[in-house]
Amino acid sequence: MASVTNPGQGGSAPPLAVQRGIVKMVLSGCAIIVRGQPRGGPPPERQINLSNIRAGSLARRAAAGQPDAKDTPDEPWGFPAREFLRKKLIGKEVCFTVEYKTPQGREYGMVYLGKDTSGENIAESLVAEGLASRREGIRANNSEQSRLAELEEQAKSSKKGMWSDGTASHTIRDLKYTIENPRHFVDSMHQKPVNAIIEHVRDGSVVRALLLPDYYLVTVMLSGIKVSLGGFWGSLWVSGGGI
Repeated sequence: MASVTNPGQGGSAPPLAVQRGIVKMVLSGCAIIVRGQPRGGPPPERQINLSNIRAGSLARRAAAGQPDAKDTPDEPWGFPAREFLRKKLIGKEVCFTVEYKTPQGREYGMVYLGKDTSGENIAESLVAEGLASRREGIRANNSEQSRLAELEEQAKSSKKGMWSDGTASHTIRDLKYTIENPRHFVDSMHQKPVNAIIEHVRDGSVVRALLLPDYYLVTVMLSGIKVSLGGFWGSLWVSGGGI
């Protein structure tokens, strides 16, 4: 991924490098996968987690082979936050700075839409819409954190997103991982188009889709085509987090 020096940051600390890439996948309302340019093989990828904010976690299916494990539901406003980022970022060029890296290798930083840091600040947009909150314990001791605190107060005053009145039950999906009678399910669709979000592209002919509005998570095989394994890695460029 291209890297340049950010001239806008001053002080004694060395300026953060601004790096660029294409958003391949949106994992949640505060985590994305960015890919670089392919050079003779699959492009490099890295996960960038938005620093200083928190969005609700998405549902998880219980691990197979663990009878005592239970499915984990969406946290309130987690899915709307993911959808906000998916619609805004999938396939788009972004630039980002990495502020810190955990011992486990997780990278946290700022993400901007476009080629430079003059573009839309993604963390600020999420907070402004009430889809994410500032992380607890983060003090507004610099301009970026002060801006997040200001936007959060505005979202609270406007009762946006998570700060709105009432319960957030309408933001939590009732995910259905299995279908008891697949044949009957297919027949009930009467070959009519069904709205869906592509959650993952396994290869050029198999995708994992979230059917709307009932939130069935299904595997769909495209009929009438055959994809060679030689094109496998290329098909994965558009995988996951919705298309």
